[in-house]
Amino acid sequence: MSTGITSDIGEELGATRVLAPPRALPQPAERLDASGPVRDRELELAVERLCLDSTSFRDLRERAGGDPVAIGERISAIVAERGKMHNPHTDSGGVLLGTVTAVGPRFGDPPELGDRVVNLASLTLTPLRLDAVVDVDPASAHVLVEGTAYVPQRAPWGLLPDDIPIATAIELYDVYGAGSHTRALAPERGTVVVLGAGHGGKLALAAARDAMAGGTVVAVDVDPAAVDVVTSLGLCDVGVVADLRDPLGALEAVTSAGAGPADLTVVVASATGCEAAAVLLTAQGGSVLFYSMATSFQTAALTADGQSADVTMIVGNGYAPDAGGYALDLYRRTPALREAYVAGTVGA
Repeated sequence: MSTGITSDIGEELGATRVLAPPRALPQPAERLDASGPVRDRELELAVERLCLDSTSFRDLRERAGGDPVAIGERISAIVAERGKMHNPHTDSGGVLLGTVTAVGPRFGDPPELGDRVVNLASLTLTPLRLDAVVDVDPASAHVLVEGTAYVPQRAPWGLLPDDIPIATAIELYDVYGAGSHTRALAPERGTVVVLGAGHGGKLALAAARDAMAGGTVVAVDVDPAAVDVVTSLGLCDVGVVADLRDPLGALEAVTSAGAGPADLTVVVASATGCEAAAVLLTAQGGSVLFYSMATSFQTAALTADGQSADVTMIVGNGYAPDAGGYALDLYRRTPALREAYVAGTVGA
């Protein structure tokens, strides 16, 4: 029998919308109920845009052969089947932008009706129904839609700022944890290596610079253009072009560039198979922040075991207590980061 405490927590977590399997929480659930009306501890959002995480969008694009119609049809099919945008092949989602249209009577400290907010919890746990996929650009993870979402009390959200371009603000919110966690983990002096120079990588590089009093910041990506952007703008001291799926090749490339073992390695690459390189590039006693939905944590653990690597491996929790405030502030006060986002080059 449920107690009042567990019932309240279940409502706050959105567990009352789980259809299958029984007693699951929304994220691992197979299906959610995305029907109206809004419930006591929820926000209702009129959804206008999905910002899919890079791993999921890459998978959708590849499976659709880059066809925007096929990508949109697959998004619609996933949401219709699961009641949420939870890619079964990558187990990942993204975030969304919507306007608050209703607030449950027991939702604490809500935004105002009419506020435009970004839901910072993953789409993999957000009840969602779509009326239409309006526009898909195979070059962008931003998908314009018409639909409705329900945000439970415990799920974080952020107000859309009026001084930052919409697409950029959503992208910053989507990866804000990469900046917040990098700032918290970066050594005062030493070496930070960021694997991947896409949106999350740019933010992590800027956060490392912001947190460190000295030392070396290194960016590694398979895309020379992405590396050139962050290097030319001064977001890193050393830029390295390397395929992170080739761990020995990546080690040779980074070493040849004069960068020593990392005190902190931040993995924000969207490609799979980067775990071995991340561990190999990290100094004994160092840390690896796996902030990528492409990570196989089983592979990471077993690879470290096989390398006798004394490294602390950290799951990149997408949540941080600042709820995106640090990322937005860092963007506002870091010209190089603003220019990097304008450049729009998405890394591996």
